[in-house]
Amino acid sequence: MNTKHMILTRFFIVGGLIALTVMLTQCGRAPKDAQTLTIGILQTASHPALDAARKGFVEYCTHHMPGKKVEFIEYNGQGSISQLHSMAKSLHANQDVDAVFAIATPAAQAMAHVEKQKPIFIAAVTDPQAAGLMSPQKNVCGTRDMIDISAEIDLLVTLVPHAHRVALLFSPAEVNSCIMVKKMAAELEARGLKPINVGITSENELLAAVSMACKQADALLAPTDNLVATTLPAIAAKALQEKKPLLVSDNILVQQGALAAAGIDYQLSGKQSAELAKVVLLEGKTPAEVGVVASACNMVVVNKDVARTLGVMVPTTGFKNIVKVGNLVAKR
Repeated sequence: MNTKHMILTRFFIVGGLIALTVMLTQCGRAPKDAQTLTIGILQTASHPALDAARKGFVEYCTHHMPGKKVEFIEYNGQGSISQLHSMAKSLHANQDVDAVFAIATPAAQAMAHVEKQKPIFIAAVTDPQAAGLMSPQKNVCGTRDMIDISAEIDLLVTLVPHAHRVALLFSPAEVNSCIMVKKMAAELEARGLKPINVGITSENELLAAVSMACKQADALLAPTDNLVATTLPAIAAKALQEKKPLLVSDNILVQQGALAAAGIDYQLSGKQSAELAKVVLLEGKTPAEVGVVASACNMVVVNKDVARTLGVMVPTTGFKNIVKVGNLVAKR
């Protein structure tokens, strides 16, 4: 072999090694097993409702994806919008991730902002259309948690018949809460009751806002709201101290000291979203074909300890599936 050929040979060998190195660097790891599904989870914050949605989703996917081993990469923004966007970018960039489960509106919005191709399954999102998740986005499906507001107000009127002024506790920064509060206010006004909006922007102003609400209103009502859910024990304690009934919109929060709810079972909602994920990931349907469905909402939960303290009579008829719980978490 002459010198020219040796130089060319070395050039191609070195070039090939460089190309291989770049390829391995970009891939980061060897191709994963075709039988493994990797689902990213992006959760807005930690509180019982969102934790329950995650649990329901993970349990169903783990046990009901035949022929597949399901792995999860979990991120929790702990209420920080900037963290959620950074985490969404990480999930989008991870080539091993086949799909993402986004829990609550801020997480879903952050994920949909960067991911336009892989399926995004959602839960604990009140109004996906208003949140900008459905158009022009075509890769989003799952469950929405808009409760039956008329049934919730029925429950309020039944448990607290003397209530005329109702304080609506919510975070103005959460689009899901604002949508629901608007609907709640309209329903209250239609029944001759006076809604009082009490916006809470941070935990620091929580107790002052709740104290003011207790002075202005006969009862307190909260939509599905992440800030309210995260701080519910403190809100419930203050309301009970002031002898004011507090109704919420997610059933699990009743076990933390609220009086009652005619709301969502979030663990079941997570399972419903996982059932849709199975249809997309295993049966080949697109998220656009699957769409968004309503979460199951057919149960009334009443805290018997709080009802006793407030002197509230719990009806034995008129509502389906009344479940009475105490302050401690009840086994299902």
